[in-house]
Amino acid sequence: VKINLAEGGLIVIFVLVLLIGSIRAGLIVASVIPLSMLMTFSFMNLMGMSANLMNLGAVDFGLIVDGAIIVVEAVLHGIHTNPKFKKIMLSQSQIDDLVYNSASKIRRSATFGEIIILVVYMPILSLAGVEGKMFHPMAITVSLTILSALILSLTYVPMISSLLLRKEGMKHFKISDKIVDSLYGLYEPIVKKALFYKNWVITIAVALFIGSII
Repeated sequence: VKINLAEGGLIVIFVLVLLIGSIRAGLIVASVIPLSMLMTFSFMNLMGMSANLMNLGAVDFGLIVDGAIIVVEAVLHGIHTNPKFKKIMLSQSQIDDLVYNSASKIRRSATFGEIIILVVYMPILSLAGVEGKMFHPMAITVSLTILSALILSLTYVPMISSLLLRKEGMKHFKISDKIVDSLYGLYEPIVKKALFYKNWVITIAVALFIGSII
């Protein structure tokens, strides 16, 4: 279990720092992982649940940091798109206002995204018999982790961002820009074609949905 959690956490931290382009921003998002796991373990202890590979193996660190990424990216976007912040360092009051405004604008998106992930695990709780005994702890563990991450993304992440991202200014890794630009270069033509052939895209999506039900 320790090896599984450690490897998963390190991979996510590496990808975060590489794609966000900021060590501080990446570590802020990554810090949600141990904090949410600590909250989860606390709840599991209170509920008398064991920490085993069946329960914790289903925990996806990429899902945990989803809400935190949205908040941190919104803050960085606010810093990097404001011309007056390009050369001067933000005062604490300025970064507080920026973080508040940025987090307020996207809090619904962050919350809605986490809730969608949470709802996916709800049907597992309806299982009965041997299946229920096997998979209920897993569903409860994942749900507790996602709820913990959601709470942290709405409270801890804005607070720590206002403290640590004040000196970021326009600093970021150039390699991050190259990676994101190359991904966007692949994504842009696909989106344009999808928008052009709207009827086909909708028809295929509905057909796939009906097929999945069958």
